[in-house]
Amino acid sequence: MTYGAESNLPQLSNLLLKGRFRFGFWVGAAILIGFAGVGLGRTDWLFGEAEAASLYSSTEVCQTFDQVNDSAFGLGPGADGRYASEEGFEVIVFNNQLYVGMEADNSFGARIWRTRAGISAPSSQADWEEVAADPDAYPFGVTQLAQVDHIDSLAEFNGYLYASTANGGTSTLGTRVFRSSTGNPGTWADAISQLGPGFGDTNNQNFKDMQVFQGWLCGGTQNWLKGAQVWCTSDGTSWVQKNVSGFGNQYSDSSNLKIWSGYVFDSALYFGVQNVGASYSDATDDVAKLFRTSDLDGSPEWTEVYSGDPGSYRVDILGELDNGLYTSVQSADGIIVLRSPNGGSDSWVRVNSPGMGASSQNSGTLVDGAEIHENALYLGVSNKTSGFELWRSTGAAQDGAGQVDWQLVADNGLGDANNVLSQLIAYNDYLYTWTSNYASGQQVLRSGCSLDNLGGSTPSPTAVSTSDPTPETTATPDSLQTPAGPTPTPTDAPTGSPSATPTETPQPTVYCPSDASYCQEAGGGSVNNDIFLPLAIKAMP
Repeated sequence: MTYGAESNLPQLSNLLLKGRFRFGFWVGAAILIGFAGVGLGRTDWLFGEAEAASLYSSTEVCQTFDQVNDSAFGLGPGADGRYASEEGFEVIVFNNQLYVGMEADNSFGARIWRTRAGISAPSSQADWEEVAADPDAYPFGVTQLAQVDHIDSLAEFNGYLYASTANGGTSTLGTRVFRSSTGNPGTWADAISQLGPGFGDTNNQNFKDMQVFQGWLCGGTQNWLKGAQVWCTSDGTSWVQKNVSGFGNQYSDSSNLKIWSGYVFDSALYFGVQNVGASYSDATDDVAKLFRTSDLDGSPEWTEVYSGDPGSYRVDILGELDNGLYTSVQSADGIIVLRSPNGGSDSWVRVNSPGMGASSQNSGTLVDGAEIHENALYLGVSNKTSGFELWRSTGAAQDGAGQVDWQLVADNGLGDANNVLSQLIAYNDYLYTWTSNYASGQQVLRSGCSLDNLGGSTPSPTAVSTSDPTPETTATPDSLQTPAGPTPTPTDAPTGSPSATPTETPQPTVYCPSDASYCQEAGGGSVNNDIFLPLAIKAMP
């Protein structure tokens, strides 16, 4: 949003000197003060032209965001009475139904909710059903809830819906993977029963962001002892490890400990990785890395095509727009968005201002935190202080160096600052956000968003290439050994069954984007743009 107050000053001064329109002058001065106040809210009047150049337009690009579920789907806060660390994980459309994965309280375990058959646009809790719990309310029938703490990935492959789970906390009980041809309750089968939990290694605590590539379904693990592992299946039940652990050359490299995101782009499979950096115990120096392969046959070669600065933490792959691959990493100044036309190591260019030009608290995003919708990239930017922000880019170049346009769609967690994280998905012409809210529980919110509402954007600052091209290194295994023998599934059950009785939750809220008069007139709430001072605060991972 640009403010043209300065252009009125010469005219007003001339009128004042001529002794005319004194009343008009004071009215004009009041308008100027009003514009200045708005400018303060966006910091460009505080910090001058250079800072103003890093701020982007705020446009009415989406309709009202309506909450379409009861918070936490009515499950309540569980045994501990809190929603802390209970998050939304994974979103997918399968058989024309919208699915969201969930970390419920430790007394509930993982949950999957989907829209009921025939519901094309959910509007209330009545339009949803839970499909992962068995009749005793155990996720997929697993009684050791720490093993199935939350849903970690959802994917469709050869007519089946696959769901992976992650271990809770620091437990090493092994990830689980289940599949169903319908997604209905009671139809989920163990997809890795031939190997056992964790693909035979219980140190594989999770299995993230499954992708379909060259007839294989593949995902990635976290493994502190050996390093991240890529496991793939061509038939849905027989799995093979397709990298040397930690993307090592001949031997495992435990420093590349976790795979966070995956994507298929330009005939190659990519995985975004977290490297522990110089210290295993200090997450602030962790390094974001990106690996890719173009062929899964035999023992694939994996090439490192990006390595970030200390503190970049991990690579989240956002998606493809206009033949470019978008990713994000973290920094002390906030989220950094990168773009590459081909994914090569010397091709990554920064296309935003750190923290979206607003705040270092705009720290990063999530797996599934971005969505391509209506020919634009939507990005949910995590902010645990004032609520997540929703941004959008059409990929339009703003200068010769590759910077692109950005518009702030909504801020303050869509009207609830406790909505600090968000995943995004398009479903039947609507954009949905699946939020994590540590005060009242996860929320699903829906809006209609269209390029027809796109306004002009403030030019972005000059793009900056990453400091030095990352030398391409390849990881070529001499042999890949499948771990011998399955690990028995832990069977210790908690005392009593998890509660399946929903508790009363607050009524869904309605949010209007800032300055959306058409929405506010219809009765929606709004959030004021308070004065904001950027702080040099280290972004949390």
